[in-house]
Amino acid sequence: KEHPFERIYVWKFSRFARNQQEAIVYKNLLRKIGVAVKSVSEPIPDDHFGTLIERIIEWMDEFYLINLGAEVERGMTEKVSRGEPAVYAPFGYLNAENTYIIDEESGAANVVKEIFQRYADGEKQRDIAISLGQKGIRTKRGNLPENRWIDYMLNNPAYIGMIRWSLEGAKAVSRRDYKNENIMTVAGHHTPIITSELWEAVQTRLAEQKKMYAAYAKKGQPVEYM
Repeated sequence: KEHPFERIYVWKFSRFARNQQEAIVYKNLLRKIGVAVKSVSEPIPDDHFGTLIERIIEWMDEFYLINLGAEVERGMTEKVSRGEPAVYAPFGYLNAENTYIIDEESGAANVVKEIFQRYADGEKQRDIAISLGQKGIRTKRGNLPENRWIDYMLNNPAYIGMIRWSLEGAKAVSRRDYKNENIMTVAGHHTPIITSELWEAVQTRLAEQKKMYAAYAKKGQPVEYM
């Protein structure tokens, strides 16, 4: 109840909340303690008519954002259908105009080859991650390698020249639900880092590991191979 201000100024009402429902809830909470929310570029009168105008503006802003999101999603899906990436380049690659290029200078591409080969040869994901960390290898975010990072890499078809895109946005892939029917995979324009033969060998072992650990996995959760 004690607050050092009486008004919150925003450039547009759309900058205050993500949708109209949130805007109404939080504005009411603020109003109860005597704090008003004002738009600099959308001045409205302080009466019932002004409240109506404010609700209309909020509804129009929310509709615009929903429509914009759908248009962006459609555009990115169309981009992927042409074999062009719509996301940041995975480890081992760099972003270029409408494609990926192999990151030869940093040696990341060689790390990718090493990971795939060692896993195909029978090493465990965690053991690979630990040894890479001990050699000073770090992810693109600067973190130590761990088995989830290895698993994501081994399931990423970008390394054989493909582009993967979830029609649900990032949801399906972020859940590591790689077999989701809403994930599209098309041939990209970038150069593969590993061979199709090595990819198939890795996928065969991943499938075997999945069967082996399936009994211990929680329903609906991805299996992590130690």
